[in-house]
Amino acid sequence: MNILQLPNKWSSMLIKMPETGMGYQLVKVFLNNGKILRAHKVLNASFLVLEPEEKIAESEIEKIELE
Repeated sequence: MNILQLPNKWSSMLIKMPETGMGYQLVKVFLNNGKILRAHKVLNASFLVLEPEEKIAESEIEKIELE
């Protein structure tokens, strides 16, 4: 599993939003190159679960929204 720990900026935003299920949220992640990662899990408002082939840095994230 490929996991990216989100910076406090995103975690503090997500913690105020409802959970999709116990301990996780389904999100859309908008990257600054225009790509959108859809239906990705964030665990405990802190850890973005990526596909094994996805490689992104926290600095590439422009916006995160709930799915």
